[in-house]
Amino acid sequence: MSDGPLIVQSDKTLLLDIDHPLSTECRRAIAPFAELEKSPEHIHTYRLTSLGLWNARASGHDAEQVIDTLLKFSRYAVPHALLLDIAETMGRYGRLRLESHPVHGLILISTDQAVLAEVMRAKKVAPLLGAKVDDETVTVHPSQRGHLKQALLRLGWPAEGRLCRWPSTRDCA
Repeated sequence: MSDGPLIVQSDKTLLLDIDHPLSTECRRAIAPFAELEKSPEHIHTYRLTSLGLWNARASGHDAEQVIDTLLKFSRYAVPHALLLDIAETMGRYGRLRLESHPVHGLILISTDQAVLAEVMRAKKVAPLLGAKVDDETVTVHPSQRGHLKQALLRLGWPAEGRLCRWPSTRDCA
């Protein structure tokens, strides 16, 4: 905690004092994960959203970096529950992946069998999935890729969606 330009609130809003000498540095630091909502003259309001945090994770930022940024620029103590929520939300990204498989076509893979079981039981997701290949993999009809990604987002389990030549992840499209 310091005399920083940022007020971090438990409702996931960030208030940036733009007259503060560190406001420009802070704005650049929070841009990868916080969405600007309002920008009146002296205080800009940003919001932390699951999608913003997952997008930050997809672009290479991790929860520790986000938390460190909030702690560095915060004027007051950052709510502990919010820090836990950031870590949990960002930890959900990457546990599901959509990949192209040479035999099964488009597949959904999970690094966590419980997560895959949860999404397979979800009423909005189940009709978009095909046959279970093994404990970590289920087939997906290629025409359902976009619908599935949206349904998984709403469920709180974003899927990485790179289409790669199996098994290499170097040759992704």
